[in-house]
Amino acid sequence: MPIYEFACEKCRKRFEQLVRPGTTKVPCPACKSSKVKRRFSTFGIGGGGGASAKGASGSGKSSCSRGSCSGCKGCH
Repeated sequence: MPIYEFACEKCRKRFEQLVRPGTTKVPCPACKSSKVKRRFSTFGIGGGGGASAKGASGSGKSSCSRGSCSGCKGCH
């Protein structure tokens, strides 16, 4: 089951939820509203500029021998 990020339109709370395939309604855990929108996951799209994007050396250059990742160690 994938984890999705949601934002409640009623109370503005953001939350993550495990969602089974075929699930159409996900209620807000804070206010129980069904008016929630799925958000893009920063984990899913990556490149947030955190420590993992700087590579193992912290220099901002990739530590990958193929030069195609940001030092994620184990991507190949």
